[in-house]
Parts: sequence; structure tokens; C-alpha cells
Amino acid sequence: MEEVKQSFQQEKENYKAVFFQKRTVCNRQSVYISGEIQKRIMQIVGVITGKQISIGNFIDNVLEEHLNTHNDVLSALYWEEMQKGVFDQPKEKNV
Repeated sequence: MEEVKQSFQQEKENYKAVFFQKRTVCNRQSVYISGEIQKRIMQIVGVITGKQISIGNFIDNVLEEHLNTHNDVLSALYWEEMQKGVFDQPKEKNV
């Protein structure tokens, strides 16, 4: 049981190190998310970090981790679509 507690404690520390780190965000862009998700993230980040990390930092960290974790699949999907070329695009339907 103690091993499980230690393992979970380590998992929490790893999570904090990856997702709750300050970072410099250059070339900012606006992105829209649902109000419900924004409220949840605001509450989580505010409470856990004592408002030391912005919502934008957290979202940037989450997206970077997602892109890194799924890089192989995303690359394969990307290249599959790129290989179709311009001439293999579906024809537009007349409405």
C-alpha cells in the first residue's frame, strides 16, 4: 500500500513539473475554448498554483505534451493527407 502512495505522489510531482511550469509565450494567438472548460481550468490552475501560473501557460503545456506524446500518429495522419495532393481532393457539390 505504501508503494502505491509513493507512486501516486511521484505521479503528482511529475504532473506538476510538466504542466504547471511558467514559460515564456511569444507570438501569442487567440484560441476559443468553451466557457465550461475555461472555468474548470481556471479553478484547477488557480487553486493548485496559487494563481502563479496562467491559464494560457497551462494550456500551452498541455498541448505541447499532447503533440509530443502523439507525434508519430499525427505525423502519419498528416503525411497521408499531404500525399493525396491537390488533384485527389473531393469534388465540391453544387448546392
